[in-house]
Amino acid sequence: MKHISIIAGVLLAGAGLMASCNKDKMDHLYDNRIIQDARGNSGVRIVNLGPYSQVIANNDTLTNFVLLPYNSGKYEYPTTKFFPDKGRLGTTWTVPREFFQNNGAAHLRIESKELVDNDIPVEVDVKDDYSPADYYIIRGPFLLTGNIPQVNKIPRSVEAPSRPDHFKIRIVNLASGIKRPESNQDLINGPLSLAFADGTLINAATSNVVPGSWSEYVEVPYGTYQFKVLTAAGTQVTASGGPREEGAAMVDRATSTITRGTLRPVSTGLTFAPIRTYQPGGIYTIVISPQILPYDVPGSNDESVFTQNTFQIIADIADPANITYGRVQVVNALPGAAGLGLKVNGGQVSSNIAYGNASEYTNVVSAMATLEATDASGKVLATVNKMVSPGGNYTAWVYADAKGTPQITVAANNLSAGVFLPRGDGQDGSFSRLQYKFPFHFRFYNFCPDLPNVNFTAPNGQEFGRYGVTRGLQPGVIPEDGANTVAFMADNPYQIMAFQSNPGVFPGTWLTQVPVVKSTDLIARKELYVRGGIPDQEPGFYTIALIGRNGTGAPEASKAKMIIVKHNR
Repeated sequence: MKHISIIAGVLLAGAGLMASCNKDKMDHLYDNRIIQDARGNSGVRIVNLGPYSQVIANNDTLTNFVLLPYNSGKYEYPTTKFFPDKGRLGTTWTVPREFFQNNGAAHLRIESKELVDNDIPVEVDVKDDYSPADYYIIRGPFLLTGNIPQVNKIPRSVEAPSRPDHFKIRIVNLASGIKRPESNQDLINGPLSLAFADGTLINAATSNVVPGSWSEYVEVPYGTYQFKVLTAAGTQVTASGGPREEGAAMVDRATSTITRGTLRPVSTGLTFAPIRTYQPGGIYTIVISPQILPYDVPGSNDESVFTQNTFQIIADIADPANITYGRVQVVNALPGAAGLGLKVNGGQVSSNIAYGNASEYTNVVSAMATLEATDASGKVLATVNKMVSPGGNYTAWVYADAKGTPQITVAANNLSAGVFLPRGDGQDGSFSRLQYKFPFHFRFYNFCPDLPNVNFTAPNGQEFGRYGVTRGLQPGVIPEDGANTVAFMADNPYQIMAFQSNPGVFPGTWLTQVPVVKSTDLIARKELYVRGGIPDQEPGFYTIALIGRNGTGAPEASKAKMIIVKHNR
């Protein structure tokens, strides 16, 4: 009987093991966060505007102090606990609260470790007093006159804008004297102002900010902007980090403009200023400080560098996710309509829009929206329902069909500045993408009911632009692919022409009665270019649309023409 009990015990134990194998297992979870430990951040942030890459806090080394050749990738740098990206100090770093030991103070030593190292280490005592503050660190005395301190403590706002569909922005002027400027260098050392793309000043509060000071924050409706920094003389300050992917990142020392060509570099007349989307609830600082810029040495294939005051965009908080708002505007392409308006969900948001013009944008809460085109008296002419998605940018085009009946159609504009490159092997190009900081992107539409098939071309019927080229445009039809056609900054002056053709034929017959659009027509306000001479074009997101009626009986004011709508400001 004892043997039987032993065998029974073994069988029961085996059954228990089998039963344990049938238990549900917890899924294995992967933590993809860059910072995985519990860490409390202080209100103190370092803004690194110099070449600094290494940090020692309270005699504790936080970065890797590794030096690699210029052709090495960042993946070769060993990471550290406090700098898990590549173990080096970047543009901004929020100091963890654990380093504030003595009365809320911490001592930081910030230094550079590069192949060419011209900056002495920076010693700075920072204090966490629960009032958010940035310590802006600029380059050292080797290149600068020292009229601006190397370390500048500046308060930072973390309070949301008073209007949830707006963002906050300010200007910090740390423009410094250059110790050994080039003989013909453009000197930027006075008060500076923040402006929209056409040079219109944003606000008196962000204007004429003197070196060593900063403005208060102002609120601006969220959207896609190209902010510019202007001197007291009206000249433009270049941003750092020029658009090298677009084939021209060199700078003219005398004007701070972008050049093209190498042996004989010629100024394009354009000053680099990135275009980006500023999110609702966001807080941003545009800071001006001395940086190193490249230029082509005339008469050779060599390039060199010089020191110049440039601007950068600093996000004072992480860009909020926009899950609430889209943007809507209306374009009056309706012949004979002198004062068009737009209602959104029954509320009038735009009025008195002249023929051939576009309204300003209106921020709309994302949802299915009813868009109504109205005449000058408020009468509804046409209606459409459109889903307004978060972050979406929409243009409502109001035009006439072949019978003269008002119609409204909505185009979703692509302001991402990203382009998927086509591939010759049949692949979809998903892994071949360009992201432009200085885009010249176009859409083309046909709202002329008398021309059933229209092609838009460059001079002599040549294909215009690159990548997202659209052909055979029908009246009032928005192409489903929604791809932007791309022009380049270094392109020669050009014209855009309209051709009529049969389907599948390109380019067709030139519509000589339709005036061409010149590249200089893209310039919103020629008074911005105070040095004399204007560039061949301006960057931005554009729609070129053919509107009006084609025929001998059409009134002069309603004859077919192309109009330009710029979607960023």
